[in-house]
Amino acid sequence: MTTSEQELDERLRRVEARTAIEELVTRYAMAFDDRDLDLLGECFTTDGAFVSVGGRVQGRAALMEYYSERLRQYGPSYHVPHRLVLDELTDDAARGVVLAHSELMVDGGLFLAAHRYRDLYRFENARWRIAERAVEFLYGAPMRDLLHLDPASPRRRWPGAEPVEADIPESLPTWKAFYQR
Repeated sequence: MTTSEQELDERLRRVEARTAIEELVTRYAMAFDDRDLDLLGECFTTDGAFVSVGGRVQGRAALMEYYSERLRQYGPSYHVPHRLVLDELTDDAARGVVLAHSELMVDGGLFLAAHRYRDLYRFENARWRIAERAVEFLYGAPMRDLLHLDPASPRRRWPGAEPVEADIPESLPTWKAFYQR
């Protein structure tokens, strides 16, 4: 194989990996919304983790227990991954950020969220899977609250919990540097 053929082969592998990871991101959203715990579990590596304001849940069995409990709190939901940016990609690992929105029926009303998933991916058992998913919220609130949401007030307003500060953008180094100028 010539150097040119090797380069082309490597580029093709990267494109195939990116496509598979993009499909994984969509598969996760569909599995969550469809309440397909088997498919949701398959999205994660055996030692996969989910990190949120509630803490870290690790291992496929623990994740399925966590998701089973969380999903019972919601009515219909619709997760929309917008774009994936891969910061690193090797033959068996990747790191990236997914921009997303979610719509959830919670406590009889529509709840909307804008968030990012900071993901680690790993190629395990012949397919790409999520090794770690950490969620960061720009906002999460009942739809009726969004019209009057003050940017200076806590933007994570889950039903039954005290409002808390959003994860992004205020915590980002670039955001802080911009406003320190």
